[in-house]
Amino acid sequence: MAKQIVFTTFILATVAIAAFVLFTHNANAQADPIGSIDGPMVDFKVLGGFIVEGVVFSIVGLIILMVGYKVFDMATPYDLNRQIAEENNTAAGIAVAGVLVSLGIIVAAAMGG
Repeated sequence: MAKQIVFTTFILATVAIAAFVLFTHNANAQADPIGSIDGPMVDFKVLGGFIVEGVVFSIVGLIILMVGYKVFDMATPYDLNRQIAEENNTAAGIAVAGVLVSLGIIVAAAMGG
C-alpha cells in the first residue's frame, strides 16, 4: 500500500511539473510579424530538459524525505511503523506528518533556489 502511495505521488508530481512547464512557457507571438513563425511554438528540447530536471528533483526529494523519516524513526524511542499501522496511534501519525511536511518545505526551498 505504501509503495502504491509513493508511486502515485511521484506520478502526480511529475505530471504537475510537466503541466506547469507547458502552461508557463513564453510564446513570443507579438515579437514576430504574422506568418513569419518558422519553428514550433513549444521548444521540445527545453521542455524535455525541464521534464528530466523535474523528475530528477522529484526522485532526490523523495529520497531525502525517506532518509529524514528514517532518522526521525531512529530518534524516537518507539517503532513508528508499528505505532501508526498496528496500534493506530494518532499522535505518532501527526508527529510523522509534521516532520514530513517540514522536511518537504526545506527540500522544496533548497531545490527551488
